[in-house]
Formats: sequence, C-alpha cells, structure tokens
Amino acid sequence: MFEDCSVMIIAAGAHANEIYRLDVDADTQKDICSAFETALGDLITDKTRIKFDGSYKPHRDEFLAVENFQLADKIKDAIRDPLGVTVYEKKDGNFLEIKAVFLGKRTEADDTEKFKVAFQRFRKEQYISTSWFNLFFTDDTFHREKNFGISISDNIDCFYTEGELQFSSFFFARQVFDLGDYYRSATDQEVECFAGSDKLSLENVDNFKGMANTWNRRKIAMINDSKVLENYSANEIKDLAYESGIIVNIKDEKVVIPNDKEQVKIILGFLDEEAYKGPFSRNTYLANSKRKVSN
Repeated sequence: MFEDCSVMIIAAGAHANEIYRLDVDADTQKDICSAFETALGDLITDKTRIKFDGSYKPHRDEFLAVENFQLADKIKDAIRDPLGVTVYEKKDGNFLEIKAVFLGKRTEADDTEKFKVAFQRFRKEQYISTSWFNLFFTDDTFHREKNFGISISDNIDCFYTEGELQFSSFFFARQVFDLGDYYRSATDQEVECFAGSDKLSLENVDNFKGMANTWNRRKIAMINDSKVLENYSANEIKDLAYESGIIVNIKDEKVVIPNDKEQVKIILGFLDEEAYKGPFSRNTYLANSKRKVSN
C-alpha cells in the first residue's frame, strides 16, 4: 500500500502542524514504507472495529474508529504533490520540532479521491542528541557520529481511511490530532452547572472545579446526557450505590461529593455506571471504560 510513498513530517512548536518532506535515500524510503505497511497490519488486521465515543478503552483484539474524521487539507495536499512540499531542514540555525511522521497514498475512482494515511507520533527520545556520544559500529570499531539525527520506529499510532481515523490508543492518537471535537467533554459552564446541581452537595466547590481534568469532564458530560440526576432522587442513588458496595452520603436530600480526588472519581464513575459489584467475588470495581452490548 505504501510503496514509494514519501516520508512526511508534521511540525510542532512554533511551526505547529506545518508539513515537511523528509529527504531520505531510496533504500531507506523503501524500508520505512515496508515497516509502516507491517505496522498497519498489527494495528487493525483481524481486530474488531469499535465506534469511538470517548468512553471505551479497547482490548488487544479491538481498535477504535472516529467516523467522519476531517483530515487536514495540508496533509492531503502533501500526498497529492510530495515533491512540492518543503524539505525538512534547519530554520534559523535549528531543526524544527517534530510532532508526527506519516506516509500516505492517494487513489482516484469515479472522480472521487481516497486517501490512506499512516501516522506515527514522534517522541523526544527519537531525537538523536548531538550532546551525547553517539557511537556506530563500522569496520570492527565504534565511531562517533556528531551530526543531528532522528529515529523512526517500526510502529504506527493511527490510520486514516475511508473518512475515519482508526487507532488502538486514544492517548497516543491525541498526540497526533486534536480529537476534542469527536467526544463529549463537559465545558467550564457545564462543570459549573453540575457543581450547582440541586441533587449534589459539594464539600468544597472550588476544589471540585480544580479537579475537573479530562476524565472528570467526560464523566460529567455523560452523567448530564444520561439525566441520572434528574431521574433519580438522592436516596434512590444512595440505595443503588449501596447495592454496588459504594458508600454515598446524603445531606439535606442531596448526594454528598467529598473533597477527595479518589472518592470523587468513584462517585462520578458510579453515576456514569462504571462502578459495580462483581457477581461472583462480590467485590466492588471501578471500570476504566464501558461499551453497551447489543441485545
């Protein structure tokens, strides 16, 4: 699929999301294309596709798919005309920061373009530091290489095809793309409204808002969407929590949200149906994701 594809770079830092072509010799290009082809098979072949909604962490035999993903025009243009892309080189005496490496193939049928693009996030350890002693073995002796260099690994983190982005790790994929528009996360206003709910009694409102990280915001958004606080009284929530082995305190007919990060996580997880009692061990568990089973 990726044979003869040019190796491209997405820049980070001051030149964020600009696209550059990495000039490599023919043998190196062939090897990188082959490695990405193999990595693509490892990412999706013989695995179950799960529609991404921000609430499910896939198993090893599954991958996530963001439907209707909008691939940047800059990336498409680079694949259409790789030789027209600026070469990756020094700017103002320094090499640009790298966000990701990608290879892409374009096809056309019935006046419709299709793109298949494999992306690898770029990590700090992939820079070959010139301040260290980089030793390479040649003619029975190690020789120091003083030039700047980068290392490209033999894996990919996400794959674009047929209008969707596929990946197995949301954490890695979001290092390449901003995926915030593709899953529900509570806004500051939603967090504010949630904290002021007439079904909740917060021990420390400001601390709760300060704990509104990505995970908590996703839970708050899902709780709001499910309308669980509208449909159940505080006492009903307390009784259901007790059945799951979770202690929920009530004050003035409101669910108490304690000033403790772990307890907040447990209660939010329960309200989003991710805390449960094991049917056999009777132990209480907090799941890290969930997916509705079709009946």
